[in-house]
Amino acid sequence: MPIEKKQFINKFAQQALDERISLFLGAGGSCDAGYPNWASLFEPLAQELGVTTNEETDYYKLAQYYSNRFGQAELRKRINDRVNRNEYKSNLIEELIDIGFTNIWTTNFDNAVEHNFLQQNILINKVFKDSDLSNIDIHKRINVFKMNGDISNLDGIIATQSDFEKYIDSHHIMLMFFKRELISSTFLFIGYSFTDHLVLDCLSEIQRYLGESMNYHYTILKKEKDNPYFEYFVEDLEKRYHIRALIVDEYYEIPLVLKELNEKIRSKRVFISGAFSSYSYDIEEYSHNLSKNLSASLLGNDYRIVNGIGRRFGTHLIGYANEYLVKEGVKNIEKHLIIRPFVGLGSEAQKEKRCLREKIIGKCGAAIFVFGDNNKNMDASKSGVWEEFEIACQQHKTIIPISYPGTISEEIWKKVNSNITFYPYLEGKMEHLISTISADETTKVIIHILNSVCKV
Repeated sequence: MPIEKKQFINKFAQQALDERISLFLGAGGSCDAGYPNWASLFEPLAQELGVTTNEETDYYKLAQYYSNRFGQAELRKRINDRVNRNEYKSNLIEELIDIGFTNIWTTNFDNAVEHNFLQQNILINKVFKDSDLSNIDIHKRINVFKMNGDISNLDGIIATQSDFEKYIDSHHIMLMFFKRELISSTFLFIGYSFTDHLVLDCLSEIQRYLGESMNYHYTILKKEKDNPYFEYFVEDLEKRYHIRALIVDEYYEIPLVLKELNEKIRSKRVFISGAFSSYSYDIEEYSHNLSKNLSASLLGNDYRIVNGIGRRFGTHLIGYANEYLVKEGVKNIEKHLIIRPFVGLGSEAQKEKRCLREKIIGKCGAAIFVFGDNNKNMDASKSGVWEEFEIACQQHKTIIPISYPGTISEEIWKKVNSNITFYPYLEGKMEHLISTISADETTKVIIHILNSVCKV
């Protein structure tokens, strides 16, 4: 049976937060950027051969027949003319990049994915032949594995039946990497029709060894209303290959589903802003109590903590969060506690720090504000805590201020309280978000607020 949207979003979001996800992008994924799918790519070639195509057409064989008739060089020239373009703008691919895949596998020749990463200033490794795997550190960048080759190397693309039949020899190591990842990671297949044997043969082999213990993967498919076999095909994907399908009525719904998925992932990441310079006993004691209660409650409720190491408070928060995770036996601490210092150099320091803040806060669903030095001789807007508040407001994050006397967070609390209609999730809660209330009670209210806005 197809998976329901809410179940898909909840399950895949959890895998994403645990950083156990990979993307498989088929030709349909590049169509949103203006590139042809295999049907439209090879339709003109079929016309030259005097044959017609349909949903049952084997395009590897069609390309082989064209190569046999007109030559391999002409086939690759025709592919290059249609695919070697600089189009990249795609809402679908942008949403996919935001999900946070570190490994992307694709059968596409084009560079739509790479162009979109470039536009976001994200460095990648591009792998399209076995020898590439020995020249890169796959743990340092986003990896784009081009299983059928890349348009920059026409002689190496997999287009014909002959190319495909040699695949196990020409791409032996890449296939090993792919199978390993199918075992260890949860894949999302987008724009892939499962009509060739590349993926399903790998999954079938894994199933023979692992049986029902193999993990599940996911795909989003448009319902084929005129295909009497479609429901059986979807059932077969799940029963034999452990691929659960979310079915949509129209293609435009897929980016909308991915947007909801991104919102769910972000809602489980909480940015905590706060810093202070004072060495007074009162503020130190409250910082320790709040840090200990807040970190334990957030992590215990499966939220991720994101922090920029604000002066004093940041070290308290990170210390107690680490202590909690160690006691719970969590080994991959960096997946639960995300530390991103905001640093900049030279004349562009403030601009660089602003960009970093925007990027990090953008990956979160909520932002908590506490402390912040409030120097009477300095404009409050120059405070890092205040700047982070402004960014969170601009990005429409869930804002939770904790008022502490004489600090920036007190000013934020007053501003929010005077405009409470813009923060409906805080109505009736503001009196609990002040430092005269115990840190334990304040933390319980914060968890209640986050849970109330975290639902899909």
